[in-house]
Amino acid sequence: MSDKILSDIKPCCADLYAKPVVAWLLGDSLHPGGLALTQRLGRMLKLTPSDRALDIACGSGASAMLLAGQFGCRVTGVDLAPLLVSGARAAASREKLEWVLGFALGDAEALPFREASFDAVVSECATSTFLDKGAAAREMARVLKPGGRLGLTDMLLTRGEVPEAFRGWPFQAACIADVWPAGKYQEVFSSAGFSNWRIEKVPEALTELLNQIRARLLALEVAGGLQKLDLSGYDLAAVKQALSTVERWVNSGGLSYGIFFALREVRHG
Repeated sequence: MSDKILSDIKPCCADLYAKPVVAWLLGDSLHPGGLALTQRLGRMLKLTPSDRALDIACGSGASAMLLAGQFGCRVTGVDLAPLLVSGARAAASREKLEWVLGFALGDAEALPFREASFDAVVSECATSTFLDKGAAAREMARVLKPGGRLGLTDMLLTRGEVPEAFRGWPFQAACIADVWPAGKYQEVFSSAGFSNWRIEKVPEALTELLNQIRARLLALEVAGGLQKLDLSGYDLAAVKQALSTVERWVNSGGLSYGIFFALREVRHG
C-alpha cells in the first residue's frame, strides 16, 4: 500500500468517529464495554491523584473525563480528528475539569510529547486501527516513565484469519480489518519495551455493543421512514449486512474483545 493511500486512510478513519450518526450508534465512549470497562481499566492501572495519564485516540474525551473524575489523576487526551479534540475540550470546560484535563491533536505513531512524560498510557479500541502498530507501541514506551503502566482494550482475533470481506478501510476504522491475536500484540509491545503482561478476555463487551448498534439502527430506520431524520448518504442496508456478518464471526468464536495490561521495562546499565 502506498504512502499516499496510508496518509489518506488515517484522517478518514479519525473523521468517521466524528460523524454524529456514528457516535450515536456507538455511544459516548465509542468502544465496547463503555465507561464501565474504562473504569475497570483505571482500577487495573491503579491510577491515583499523583499520576499523569495519556489517553491515546481519546475520541470525544468521555474516557479521559471519567478517569480524571473517578481517580483524580491528570489526564491528557490525544486524537487525530480535530472535531473530536475541540468537542472534548468543550466538554471538559462545561464540566469545569480543565485543571486536570487537556486535549491535543496528534498521531499515535508520532506522539507530540516528550520522553517519560506519563505514569500511565491508556488506549481503548484503537490499537487495531493503527497502521504501524510497532511505531505506536514504541511511542507509548517512549512517553512512559520507566515502570509506567500500559492499559489497552481492543478487538482480539481468537481463531483463523480476518475474512477478506473485512479488509477495506471502513473496517480498518471499525477496528476489525487488522485485528490481531493476543500473542501478536504481546510480541510487538514486548519488542517495544513492555513486560509483566496480563490479558483478560471480555467477549460480553463486544456482544453488548453489537446488540446496541442493531437496536439503534432499527430506531434510525424508523426515524428515516417517518421523515424525522435525514439519512441521505447513509446506506443503512449495507451497515446492517456488515453487522450481521460481524455477529456471525463473533458467534463462531473468531472475534472477541480483551483488556491488556503491561509495564514499561526499567532498564539498567
